[in-house]
Amino acid sequence: MNALATLAGLTLVAASALVAAPAAAEGDAVTWSVRPGDENGEDGRAWVEWEADPGQSRTEHMVVTNHGDETVEFRLSSADGYFTETGRFNMLPSDQESVAAGRWIELPESVTVPGGAAEVVPFTVTVPDDAEPGDHAAGVAASVHSTGGGEVGVGFRVMTRVTGELDPSLGLAASASYTGRPNPFEAGVVEVAYELRNTGNMRLNARPEITLSGPFGLRDRTVQGAEIVEIAPGQTRHGTVRLTEAWPLGAYDVTVVAQPLPVSDELSFGGVEPASARTTVLAMPWPQLLVLLLAALLATWSALHRRRGRRRTEELVARARAEALAEAGVPHP
Repeated sequence: MNALATLAGLTLVAASALVAAPAAAEGDAVTWSVRPGDENGEDGRAWVEWEADPGQSRTEHMVVTNHGDETVEFRLSSADGYFTETGRFNMLPSDQESVAAGRWIELPESVTVPGGAAEVVPFTVTVPDDAEPGDHAAGVAASVHSTGGGEVGVGFRVMTRVTGELDPSLGLAASASYTGRPNPFEAGVVEVAYELRNTGNMRLNARPEITLSGPFGLRDRTVQGAEIVEIAPGQTRHGTVRLTEAWPLGAYDVTVVAQPLPVSDELSFGGVEPASARTTVLAMPWPQLLVLLLAALLATWSALHRRRGRRRTEELVARARAEALAEAGVPHP
């Protein structure tokens, strides 16, 4: 299971790993784990995922295992869930109030676990009657107070898909910039930045594809961006791609296309149109133009210099001829 990020007030880490934290009361390290299970203990799942109708309830279980020697009281909590820029699942910190699926979960406030033992804690997920169709992310965690003044917690996600009309769709925006090189014989770089937003009601993966096209189709090429995983409804992800060997052809058309993909085979769908965005970036050949300007100035100077040289030579020849004629007594015409 993915590690959960550090947040103000409550630090959440992976449910599938052992977690050691300094307890505020005893000052000794507490090591524990939290995993989904049934009434008999762990059942091998990494998280809870289910499909439900509005108004439906489900009882699940979290198994809190104390891997230390001392008895520890763990605080239990639930909260709205979200996915970070890297696709890792996280829960809202304890100082932020949940407004969505985190409020659908009821569980005890705490559980006391003897050293070396595990406790199975049932919790209930109840979907509201007016819940909108689609995916709703929440999480549950067990935490202890740390000597740093906050809490360290470990938990797992609770994903609920409410039945109804599902809408897998993405919105896409893109921008691009061109960076030339001082060396006129070296190509520049086009950097493309794009923003993907889940405009539907299902969590998605996406595989961006970036096409760079010069005037009249010159230097056309297409590259794949890094796959973006686990975009929850309403969330936004960002990506960038650098395209080297971009010669300054005046302008490039940039097209970004992102195909919505299911997060698993069990949640597959088909027939969804990809999202696309297009932008134009100027790629002016300033160093090359400067070289041409200098070359033109040099050619002009050289032509003028040759013309002045020819004129001076003609004048010298005419003067020598006149002097020779004068010495020979031939009248100068």
